[in-house]
Amino acid sequence: MEMKLNIKKYLGEGSLIVFSVLFALFINKAFEDYRTNQKKNIAQESITKELYRNQVILNEWKEKHLVIRNRISSMIENQEDSFNVELKKYGYFDLMVLTNNEALIKAILSNTAWESAKTTGIISEFDYEMIQELTFVYDVQEMLTERTIMKIPDCVNDTETINLENLDKTLVKLQILFRELTGQEEVLAILYKEAINKLEE
Repeated sequence: MEMKLNIKKYLGEGSLIVFSVLFALFINKAFEDYRTNQKKNIAQESITKELYRNQVILNEWKEKHLVIRNRISSMIENQEDSFNVELKKYGYFDLMVLTNNEALIKAILSNTAWESAKTTGIISEFDYEMIQELTFVYDVQEMLTERTIMKIPDCVNDTETINLENLDKTLVKLQILFRELTGQEEVLAILYKEAINKLEE
């Protein structure tokens, strides 16, 4: 009789220990899930803010680069265009004449929040479609900033470009580059909008 009571007692205590361990594991897992979800939300908010900032910068770029693109087209069509006349005063090709004495870009597009999400691994908590969309957005952004824009100073610093005898050829090259640039800016603007909408769903 006493043995049966001891077995019941041990079984009761054992069950209580197992329950306590399982409950502690459940609480721990719930807390970890909560923390992971918080980190995911923070990462998504940071990326959304970054895309909003980039959207504003890109709109400024588009506006300025369209003006320059149209200016170049006007110069190609009309040799007596005031910008052609202005350029020829210097004896060398000066891009600042086309940019109205302003830098080609004043602010840069950021990818800090996106890179942080990848580095910390929290991106693995995003759904697959979101990862695909954001990867594409930031790849297009990188192509625009690291390749397309960089072609313009490369063209301007080319020895052929500096010589004003090659002005017609230079203007055609720049017209092609600015068409490519403004086209990519249009695409990126659409991608920003779509990505922001998806992040805010």
